[in-house]
Amino acid sequence: MRNLITTIGAITSLALMPASYGQDKKGDTVKDAKGKTLEEQMIGYWAPDPEAMMAQFMKEIGDDPSAALMIPMIKAMLENMAVEVTKDKVTIYAMGDAQTSTYTVTKADPKTSTVTMTVKDDDGESEGTAVIKGKKLTLSKDEDDLALNSISKAEFEKRKAAAKQPPVIPGLE
Repeated sequence: MRNLITTIGAITSLALMPASYGQDKKGDTVKDAKGKTLEEQMIGYWAPDPEAMMAQFMKEIGDDPSAALMIPMIKAMLENMAVEVTKDKVTIYAMGDAQTSTYTVTKADPKTSTVTMTVKDDDGESEGTAVIKGKKLTLSKDEDDLALNSISKAEFEKRKAAAKQPPVIPGLE
């Protein structure tokens, strides 16, 4: 149970880590087919990939029956979580709270669309990576990953409003 709570905390901090940009061998900024840099591809609205995140949680909890009781809460949290990435910061909205962090890119690898960065938040400074591939973004820190899907502004606003409230847990309303 404690490991699961630690994982939720780690995932919240992961969601505060955005990627920035890549460069080709000449030092020019790498762009996608639409002419966007990695940073421009990151900017926008994101939500957890429910299948990927539940698979990660199931792996974390293993056979622990008391941790398995938290699955409805985790699903409710994932349904309402929203992430907004801007040029210089990331804000995650979840479980009645909004957390914002800033970031500095330390290395970009355009071949793998991976960015290594330093993130500054309430917990201090830490390192992480981000991989962006089309409409999917994966944020990683230590052994924890946060898989996100791109969402529309309307979906973001809906999730953001819902995230201001504690999650509704089936059977505990």
